[in-house]
Amino acid sequence: QLLQKARADIMTIFILPPSIRELRKRLERRAQDSTETIETRLKNARIEMEHWKEYDYVLVNEDLDQSCARVRSILAAARQKRDRFTQMDSFVSDLQNQIDSL
Repeated sequence: QLLQKARADIMTIFILPPSIRELRKRLERRAQDSTETIETRLKNARIEMEHWKEYDYVLVNEDLDQSCARVRSILAAARQKRDRFTQMDSFVSDLQNQIDSL
């Protein structure tokens, strides 16, 4: 089996709510924050949204289960990127040598 190299690369995912109305509802349903804190969080969300273009992936979280599945898919794909494999050159070379010896 080919070894994947441990890398410090970071893959980023920006998660957006489907609407601000829905974001407010979600914050209120949590029942953990005061109305003032929710208002502050909404204002902070606006500022945070200015940075969405800086992320590798953007996901609109309409449904939690579906969003989790999408994040898992993104992670699975990222793990298969060519540059993550340390021994791929020798593996491919070995395959080519096997063809040459046929």
